[in-house]
Amino acid sequence: MTTKKILTVTLEFEMGDRKIHSPRIKAAHDAAVAAAIEAAKGELLEGSVSAVRSRMTFDYRWADASAEYAEMDVNWEEDDAAESS
Repeated sequence: MTTKKILTVTLEFEMGDRKIHSPRIKAAHDAAVAAAIEAAKGELLEGSVSAVRSRMTFDYRWADASAEYAEMDVNWEEDDAAESS
């Protein structure tokens, strides 16, 4: 039995002060998920994506001004050889 491979992508949209109603939030979520699926399928091998699960939360909190984002230089290895055997 093979081990499942899971790619997790987290998007957070920091919203402004305008009123945002739930139909617009749901539409934005659906559009972001659809765009992410198409982008991933464009990069991955055909048939690589077997299922997509999404979750939406909407909350009020103070934005963390101390968050730091760094570019990572990662050398990914293709596993085409392992899949074809």
